[in-house]
Amino acid sequence: MRESRRLRANLPFRRVALVLSGGGALGAYEVGVLRALETLGLRPAILAGVSVGAINAAIWLAHGFRTASLERLWAKLRSSSVGLRWLTLMMRAAGAFVVVLALVQVVLTLAGSRTLSPASLVRRDAGSTDLTAALLDVAAWLVVAFVGQMIVRGSRGAEDWLARLSPPRDPHRLHRGFGIALAVAGALHLVVWAFGMVWPYRFSAILLLMGAVIWFANRPGVAGDRLRRLFLQLLPETSGRGLWGSDARRRLIREGVAGGDPGALVGGETHLIVYACAIETGRMSYFINWPDPTPAFRAGIHAGVGEVETLGDPDAVVEAVVASSAIPAVFEPVRIGAREYVDGGVFASQPLDAVMADGADAMIVVLVSPSGSPPRPRPEPNLLELAGRLLEIAWWRDLQGGLRRLPAEWSAESSGMGPRRACVVEPDETLPGGLYGFSPTQSAELRRRGEADAWRALEAAGWLEAG
Repeated sequence: MRESRRLRANLPFRRVALVLSGGGALGAYEVGVLRALETLGLRPAILAGVSVGAINAAIWLAHGFRTASLERLWAKLRSSSVGLRWLTLMMRAAGAFVVVLALVQVVLTLAGSRTLSPASLVRRDAGSTDLTAALLDVAAWLVVAFVGQMIVRGSRGAEDWLARLSPPRDPHRLHRGFGIALAVAGALHLVVWAFGMVWPYRFSAILLLMGAVIWFANRPGVAGDRLRRLFLQLLPETSGRGLWGSDARRRLIREGVAGGDPGALVGGETHLIVYACAIETGRMSYFINWPDPTPAFRAGIHAGVGEVETLGDPDAVVEAVVASSAIPAVFEPVRIGAREYVDGGVFASQPLDAVMADGADAMIVVLVSPSGSPPRPRPEPNLLELAGRLLEIAWWRDLQGGLRRLPAEWSAESSGMGPRRACVVEPDETLPGGLYGFSPTQSAELRRRGEADAWRALEAAGWLEAG
């Protein structure tokens, strides 16, 4: 039924802008909206996005405004696909913990063991088995301290290596294999303990305990989710510039663009606007894919304490998209030239002023949360949820300011006989999953809602033929 709907023949707009906001895993909702626009054959003259909106915009443009590639991408997208790798984060935390723990264990074993006291060694009170086991404990913990230091140093390299790997067909296969190995090691420990054989018992028991914690932390389902939340609540302040790097995100975007026509990202008829915040200057940098922005466009950007950066090749566009999606503290800043950038959506989630400065005569604004008020927070949020809540509040405040700055004839609330210039597509309730809830099942539901809301909003705005 919806596939038979058409844009009204007398739609007066000739330079329509499509604005895609940020929202993390909720970006799947935007893909549903893009599906509706593809069905209508609506190709925007201006395509603007930030954060996940920038990712969707770039891939959609590279594929000639066809949505199938984005749907396939989101159908298999998981947290690890964008670089939210709990394994490498836990490697860094566990490595530091292991170093301290190992050194403490060495001291306790030497100073707290009667077997290794000078008097016992002189009188040879200790049995050879007890003495050997105690010395093995000391040697094992010294090795562990060294390994822990290597884990801390190598965690970033491991993250980069994992980002280059192709996603496994069965993402849980490695987890199951690790669980089997852990069970075998546990059985071995029980056997040598039961028969009183020479073995570094304390070292073995703690190693098994740490392995079990890692296994449960990476386990899908309620148990794993609860342990990850506990880990975030206990996470100490670190000297890192972000919990994760950007290689996984960069690889995801490059592959998405490469599946289409990368050349379409620059020099085409559609103007692409992607923006990020420059840490050095505090200004918003608007990266554009055309070489000759008008003085009016530059003036409009400068009036909003921003600056214009032109992009000359597809790789530069991809890097700008990576920078636009670098959520502060979650991902490390992205360096482009001599500057470092973070997610521009933290400070401005909808570039309404930018598309108007580029001459848009109408716009479709896609939001991933109701515009009436910011989504209700989860009770007792953890570190990432708190950061996500602050982003939601910032996006909502920016949206309200942007909509109120629109001229009266642009207002989404204005009424009249003709179609409205501003069509806002938004959910009528808080979407499920949250900013970091990447899941194929969740993605399918979000895409369905996005498409349904798009048809409803376009009809309400008077953009469709009656029928």
